[in-house]
Amino acid sequence: MRTMRTRVEDSTFALNLAPFLDIIVSIVPMLLLSIAFVQIRMINAPTPQIVSKSEIKHAPKPQTTISLQISKAHGFVFEVTSPSGHVQRMAIANKNGHFDLKGLLSSAIAIKKEHPKVTQLQLMPQGDVAFNDLVHIMDEVRERPRPQAKASFGDTPIPVDSSAYELFPNVTFGNVGG
Repeated sequence: MRTMRTRVEDSTFALNLAPFLDIIVSIVPMLLLSIAFVQIRMINAPTPQIVSKSEIKHAPKPQTTISLQISKAHGFVFEVTSPSGHVQRMAIANKNGHFDLKGLLSSAIAIKKEHPKVTQLQLMPQGDVAFNDLVHIMDEVRERPRPQAKASFGDTPIPVDSSAYELFPNVTFGNVGG
């Protein structure tokens, strides 16, 4: 009868870790580099709140409200509603199929000159407006461009009044309630 013998050479072998280490060495730097380019940013834009009827009765007198309707097909429409209920509309058409951001800025500056105390703007985008376009529009109506800073050779910095450049810093969405 034949007996089974185990070979000593078969029970030991060398584990080749070179392919595994090659993968780790190439993937880890790639992951570290990709994390450096991913940045999460948040735009503070609160939604309108639901209030009770008793809060409406005791609410302060109505103020001027400004809303901006955004449509990829038609462009922008500013609506300024006075406390008396009078609505003034200002339309800014698209240029060459793209939003006219310069026209939007000049209209926002003109409206801000008429109503300097109003700081809130309600955005009402249509469903065809891309998120990136919406972010650019929000950036455009928050502040007017600042002039180029001049070099100062003194030890004291030149004070800059940031409220002088604000247009509508409080941007809310007016049509997200469904």
